[in-house]
Amino acid sequence: MIEILFVCTANQFRSPIAAAYFAHKLRENGASTGWAISSAGTWVKAETPAHPKAMMAAAQLGLDLSTHRSREVNARMLIGADLIVVMELGHKEALEYEFPQCKGRIVLLGEAAGEHGIEIDDPARSNFVESDVTVQSIIVCVDKGFSKLVNLAESRRDTNETIQ
Repeated sequence: MIEILFVCTANQFRSPIAAAYFAHKLRENGASTGWAISSAGTWVKAETPAHPKAMMAAAQLGLDLSTHRSREVNARMLIGADLIVVMELGHKEALEYEFPQCKGRIVLLGEAAGEHGIEIDDPARSNFVESDVTVQSIIVCVDKGFSKLVNLAESRRDTNETIQ
């Protein structure tokens, strides 16, 4: 099983949408089995539903976040993931510092899309006024970075299996 973990702050908007959309893209490409796509967050209030604007945006994309509940990222999740996709440089730096064993498996979503250094802004910072811009950034980055993310995850899985 190839595992990809999407991480943001609070796990109520960006990472749930990114994970759901990425899983949707896998299904569209005929790869619905053999993959585990999930999300988690930093600074999480556990078991909180997705933000209402995230649920509305997801529904417009044909995605369902109604059963989503926030989870705090932890060592078990990170160690089990073949690839960890984050929204901001601060997420990458913090996770690599706290979990050095994950270095080399953490990538910014914007970088995977070829948008070097692009961060996906947290819509909570603007009281969700421009949340639609955030959703569009996620969709564009997943679309543009899809093949790269798949290849990175598959190659890391192959490396992990060789080591074990």
